[in-house]
Amino acid sequence: MADEELPPSKLGTKSHWDEVYEREVRVFNDVGDEGEVWFGESSVSKMRKWALRHLPPSANQEPIRILECGSGNGTLLLSFLTSSSLDPDGPPAKQNFHLTGIDYCESARLLAQSIEKSRRENIQQEIEQALEDDEEELVENDIQCEWRTEDLLRKDFNGEQWDLVLDKGTYDALCLSSEGIEEEKGRLPSQVYPEKVALLVRKGGYFLITSCNFTEEEIKARYTKEGLGFEFHSSVPHPSFSFGGKSGTTVCTVAFKKVT
Repeated sequence: MADEELPPSKLGTKSHWDEVYEREVRVFNDVGDEGEVWFGESSVSKMRKWALRHLPPSANQEPIRILECGSGNGTLLLSFLTSSSLDPDGPPAKQNFHLTGIDYCESARLLAQSIEKSRRENIQQEIEQALEDDEEELVENDIQCEWRTEDLLRKDFNGEQWDLVLDKGTYDALCLSSEGIEEEKGRLPSQVYPEKVALLVRKGGYFLITSCNFTEEEIKARYTKEGLGFEFHSSVPHPSFSFGGKSGTTVCTVAFKKVT
């Protein structure tokens, strides 16, 4: 059975996101506001903690490679600038990450670069503030960042792969596009995207996605199709609500492991 498509929206158009990030670049340059964080800081924290818990620690000076598809202002990737302890009785462990953000808007790349520079300049203040507020002990990680302007649906990555690929709202936005991809025989972005993502995850690596347009079961169905090489790994709990005798969440975060 074919997947049910969402009705098209301007949120699925590149022109909309060009306007959004051009405006956010101006605002950041004027007042230092980093812009909107899709699904809030809570979702960023949940995805970061999932990664720190499930990715093997960096070893032999080889960094853990993380890619975010549709990285926008970069705040999800930049949350890896520091690590917190997963053990309440132990100190946080310093990690080595190579972070790659891909977005099809050039203005998003410029914004992410500017936010990275600002956060690196203020990272010691962030660590000290967390201790002062008695929130958590943080340690600064060894980080390399690169920000690329790429169209994920049309680019050939020539076999380049990552240990973890992240998506926070990108699939949601692409599923609101009715523009067929010429290079893929006119198929919709919603149909092409899972195939492209699967190619970017190394065998044994992970894909972690947060969505508000689909339920956990719908995400599972779309990313465990034959040929993708994914199997369901785990899900991250979010606050639930109850209505009419049924319970659910407004957001789901689902992890898949690449097995083939």
